[in-house]
Amino acid sequence: MTITAANIQTQDYGFNYQTASGTWRWVTRMDVSGAGVVFEIRDIYSPLGMLRDTVPIPGEVITAMADSITEVQSHFPPSILVGPPASLTFDVDEGRGYSEPQNVVVTNDGVFGSLLNAALATSASYVTTTPANVGNLAANESGSFDVAVDSTDLLSTQSPLAATISVEDANASNSPVIYNVTINIRPKATINLTTAQLNFSVSKPLTGDFPAIPNQTFSVENTGPAGSVLNYQIQALTGLATDWLTGFSPVTEQLASGASQITTVMVAPSNDMGPGTFTETLRVSGYSTNSYVDLVVQLTIT
Repeated sequence: MTITAANIQTQDYGFNYQTASGTWRWVTRMDVSGAGVVFEIRDIYSPLGMLRDTVPIPGEVITAMADSITEVQSHFPPSILVGPPASLTFDVDEGRGYSEPQNVVVTNDGVFGSLLNAALATSASYVTTTPANVGNLAANESGSFDVAVDSTDLLSTQSPLAATISVEDANASNSPVIYNVTINIRPKATINLTTAQLNFSVSKPLTGDFPAIPNQTFSVENTGPAGSVLNYQIQALTGLATDWLTGFSPVTEQLASGASQITTVMVAPSNDMGPGTFTETLRVSGYSTNSYVDLVVQLTIT
């Protein structure tokens, strides 16, 4: 194989193939002027001279031409560079399901003219990659893939788990590249409230506004085992108390094991409300052993 540099964007490689009727010659051109590498068979000479439309090309010559592209490619191997980040760490809850995905960059760190087509394979079924292939990357070009962890069948007693992602391309000079993933599995949290009910009371004035009603509080606690994390939210179940239940705060919070958060509940009945007893249920929910706990808020107007 002879090599001539046509210009900075293309390179020509001369090939020949001997048949019973004589020698066939052609040029395999590698063109890197665009976004990817393009190969072209050109300047074909049959044993009778420059190829014309009326001269058929034998099948064995067509095969040899295709092989010439493979041979040229072999002289320009890609190189796999994975990251950033250099590795991944997931903090997941046991039994919860799929985590939020994390993104990983893949770069063709090979020579000018190389083309990387990487296939991804994980060492564990609970680690998934999307997509499963990152391909058609020219030299210094990057792509990416997402990694997620399915903790449905994972237990905190297994923590931490080590998994790998194999990034492979048979043509790469450094295939496969092994990418490390660490998985920390947290036990389930448990929601606890310091009270089951808050009772407010007020007397309706003969005229004018209701007097101010002091706020009341309760605490949300994570009584789960060490290492558990509770991400909770609070919502009014019926949504029919907007004329007297004016708010509760904070609405969301994250609690480590043993931690607690004070929640303030505010009540202010509208002037058109008459005597009676009014209730609303606040539901504190989050991924936990008990899923949710309810608290009753009651207002009595006399």
